[in-house]
Amino acid sequence: MSKRIWGITVTVLALVIVAAAAFWYIGRDTATPPGEQRGTELVEMLPAKTSPEQVTQAEELPVSPPETPDSEEEEKRYEFMLRNHNGYVAVYQLPEHELYEYTDVIMEILPTELQEEIHDGKYLRNEEELYNFLENYTS
Repeated sequence: MSKRIWGITVTVLALVIVAAAAFWYIGRDTATPPGEQRGTELVEMLPAKTSPEQVTQAEELPVSPPETPDSEEEEKRYEFMLRNHNGYVAVYQLPEHELYEYTDVIMEILPTELQEEIHDGKYLRNEEELYNFLENYTS
């Protein structure tokens, strides 16, 4: 091969490499470092807040206080309790308060009211309620 053909081949190869690197760089999410992206899936899935004028009186639901049993008798009706464990939600099995499962649900990304409930101990009646919670708040 002549020097001219080698030159053209090397130039084309260099352009292909530069183009591939540019597409890779443009395609990645540069706004948030990968270490900080963990757990953001839930935030993206949460419904956007609406302004008060968009909500009619008929659509508003009454806010019920968090369910926390007042006595051991009431606590026996619940099978699980959610608590904060090092910034993540952990599931405890009742009545022994034995650790049942660690979750990958990050406390910081939960709504404030739910964070407060879990901090105080959010009680769940059965596995169905537990799985519904986990389904809603895990990716």
